[in-house]
Amino acid sequence: MIDPVRFGWLGESRRIELHALLVREVSEWSREWWMAHSAAAIDVYPLDEWASVEESPATWRVGAGTLQLIPHKGEAALGSHLAAHLEDDASALAARVGGRSLADLASRLGRRAGAPVQVVTEDKNGVGAYQRLELGAYMATLSLGSYTLALAMDRAFADLLAPPKHYEKAALTSRSQAINGANVSLEVCIPLGSAQLSQLDDLRIGEVLVGDALLTAPVEVRVTGVNTVAFARLGEGESSRVITLTHSI
Repeated sequence: MIDPVRFGWLGESRRIELHALLVREVSEWSREWWMAHSAAAIDVYPLDEWASVEESPATWRVGAGTLQLIPHKGEAALGSHLAAHLEDDASALAARVGGRSLADLASRLGRRAGAPVQVVTEDKNGVGAYQRLELGAYMATLSLGSYTLALAMDRAFADLLAPPKHYEKAALTSRSQAINGANVSLEVCIPLGSAQLSQLDDLRIGEVLVGDALLTAPVEVRVTGVNTVAFARLGEGESSRVITLTHSI
């Protein structure tokens, strides 16, 4: 029975994290295996599409995930390049060096993921989840100078190397609670009646304006920028002016 796979692309931040991790691990691996090692010659190119290759892949089970490495022209060509041979060496020794170097790279990534590494002699999944971006795969080309390796991993292995971040859900406040907690400015408007505009030009400090409304008439209570919200009567407290609400709108 085939295990269910998780659907969903890896986010850009996790792809960047995986890229940086692979650059570090491949550089350290190259330092120990490549005779002509040069940090400037190491690079990792993320792939958006898996390119078909003729070489046989080397596949490992890492925890619940899968890792696949495919050396260009096979393991013997990789061993020859690591030994800095000018010409490809197809000998059994070169193939053994290439195979062991791949196993070491897989072990390094497995240790980074904190999971045991096991060689897969036969791929029983049959779904190629490590070569499909829509299933959360990550693919890249690893370059050692002029030599390249193809790398592919499934979502389960990517989750081990770059675990998804979990955020606590923010406690949401209901709209009514949020509104009730807001501060507003109140205004009390006292109607004085009407006057001609020309009379306002003659106003002087100290003049007394007599309105049409009685002192006992209700005044309007307004919220700044909003219409009247209530009516009240004027009053006086111990040290402040006060109003007594008569009715609301």
